[in-house]
Amino acid sequence: MSATEKKRVNGRKEYGKQHDGIKIVGDESATLDDDSVQLLAFGWALRMEIETMKDELDAINEALLEAHGPGCSLIIPATCRASLAERRVPKVVSAEKLRTILGSRFGDLVREEVSYKAESKLLAMAADGDEPLAPELRECISYAVSQSVTWRAEQ
Repeated sequence: MSATEKKRVNGRKEYGKQHDGIKIVGDESATLDDDSVQLLAFGWALRMEIETMKDELDAINEALLEAHGPGCSLIIPATCRASLAERRVPKVVSAEKLRTILGSRFGDLVREEVSYKAESKLLAMAADGDEPLAPELRECISYAVSQSVTWRAEQ
């Protein structure tokens, strides 16, 4: 184990040698040295701790979004800032109905991929109160909404 690796694990719990480690390269396998077994066990423990912390942070983010809603920043001066955001992505839910409604204009108002994506012109038509097709167009479009919290150090 290098000095850097020893420093990294110094002060951390020593993992008892419960099992021999194995190194596999292609079809060959060899016994892993004790220092590598310790690093591997420590790395796995850190990975599990990170997963637990990620789950805890997700719960905190959800609670902050529920309490304050997206579109704001929560700040502790000289400590941190959490920016709460929401993203809406329009999605065509009934391409065939939309094709029937739009006829020959379908191709220039809808981009065809693996899924149908509404162009901004179509979204504007669906939102336009003076557009006679707007109510039917709105039935063909849904929005995927995602929320996020971005954490930064605060100066």
